[in-house]
Amino acid sequence: MSEHSTKQRIMEAAAQLFYYNGFNGTSIRSITDKANTNVSMINYHFKNKQGLLEYMTVDYFENYIKLLEQLTASQDSLREKEEFFNVIEEIIHYKYNHFQFSCFIQRELSLDNMFIRELFSTYVAKEKYLLQKITTSISREWILNNIEKEVFYIQLKSLINAPFVYANDWQDHYHWDQSGQTFVKNYMKTFKKWFSV
Repeated sequence: MSEHSTKQRIMEAAAQLFYYNGFNGTSIRSITDKANTNVSMINYHFKNKQGLLEYMTVDYFENYIKLLEQLTASQDSLREKEEFFNVIEEIIHYKYNHFQFSCFIQRELSLDNMFIRELFSTYVAKEKYLLQKITTSISREWILNNIEKEVFYIQLKSLINAPFVYANDWQDHYHWDQSGQTFVKNYMKTFKKWFSV
């Protein structure tokens, strides 16, 4: 088996275990058992469990920020409601495709430790900047003043993250057992109703 597939299996196993048990409740042994590999592979690829978490978080946010940059590259087109909804749909797809880690990282962001502060100073700040680009673009048509723009940004971020912050509350309504496509399609119907102005 290749190094890449072993590394990927470790990350997938860790995402699932972090989601269910939290970071502190997950042992290296449980990750390697689930990934069907040995402890030396975590040491080889990530040094330790903290290194694994940091690698996974950076990988998750780097790809997420890259997606946001691509989606906001043509800022003027975001003034159209349909284009705005397409952008939001892409974001929800990304988060859903990484469902367990998206849920885990949202929980972690509510904590206060050095790792989270570093995330806020880099990726979360960049995410805010890019999401505010989206809200500024559409606020020319939909929003009247600066206070409402800030409220609009907070509402937007809340709605983007809601399925991953309150996953248990959404399970019955959106049926997590369905495909990602079905979930995102149903969620976007609701999202559009919230933002119909």
